[in-house]
Amino acid sequence: MGFKNDILNAEKYKKSDRKDFLQLLHRYKKCDKWANNIFKDVGVLLTSHPGNRAFLKASVESHKKLGYWLTLAYDNYFDPEEEKTSWDHYMPSREVGNMVDTLLIPHHQTWGGVLYPYFWLLRLGVSTMRDFKYIFCSNGDCIIEKPENFHQIIDLLESTDSDIAACGWEDNRVFNSTSFLAKSEAITALMDHFQENFIPLSQYEKTAQVFGNCEGRMGVAVKDLGLKIAPVENPYNTQLHVKGYGTWYDILGFRHIHAEYSYAYKMKLEPPEIKYFDEKYARASEYNLIKQYYDTKDISYLEEWWGM
Repeated sequence: MGFKNDILNAEKYKKSDRKDFLQLLHRYKKCDKWANNIFKDVGVLLTSHPGNRAFLKASVESHKKLGYWLTLAYDNYFDPEEEKTSWDHYMPSREVGNMVDTLLIPHHQTWGGVLYPYFWLLRLGVSTMRDFKYIFCSNGDCIIEKPENFHQIIDLLESTDSDIAACGWEDNRVFNSTSFLAKSEAITALMDHFQENFIPLSQYEKTAQVFGNCEGRMGVAVKDLGLKIAPVENPYNTQLHVKGYGTWYDILGFRHIHAEYSYAYKMKLEPPEIKYFDEKYARASEYNLIKQYYDTKDISYLEEWWGM
């Protein structure tokens, strides 16, 4: 307060100096709009990769509405052996970069499949956010249509004295990692367990057939650590490619847009709303047909899309 009063009231400053100090004060205050989120109980972690870019902007925008610190952990496709690779070809847009509070990009990985890169996104993301009481994690091609209801997920976690509330917990074995809210110490312990049975490759070889994929590994960790999962209604399946099912949808309006889009194309169904596509990264031919459909509701545009 003394610093601010000095700037506003000190007549000893020249007029030009006072203007400079006021501009400096404005810049300091502007930082508070995002920096004060560090004091809130929840940190939001989005995990994504270049294949999600058509849906990443909508995902970041919807999760940003929660009003918490937002970290984007983004898979690194920059192969050091490919010198001609450009930032624009793989990286998030400037609009996305401007919305996140932390952008985390790990080492380039040569592992085939999604398990290894997702582990690092989650491991490093959780490590950077462990000072928050809760960490809310989602995939970067998912959106929230009812961010105002987020407190109900926290209430669900606390009222059941649980460590984690996930969008799905199947057969007390498969942990649906598409989205979850966890107490920081619980998800940190879970990731420690994951790492101990995954890194280096010799550990993966010992556990591959028993633990299975990411959801299976996290499920094993939950059981081994004695973590309590809040009771939820499961989504349609682990992919959430059909909207309208489960606790996460009922409370948050949570949807996996990328999966809905792929399923709609395959099964000749209505695609997700055009507002959830980023025109810059969607295939132009598909984007234009879907947009024309939503502008006119003329089914012929979808028929042309389905036939592509």
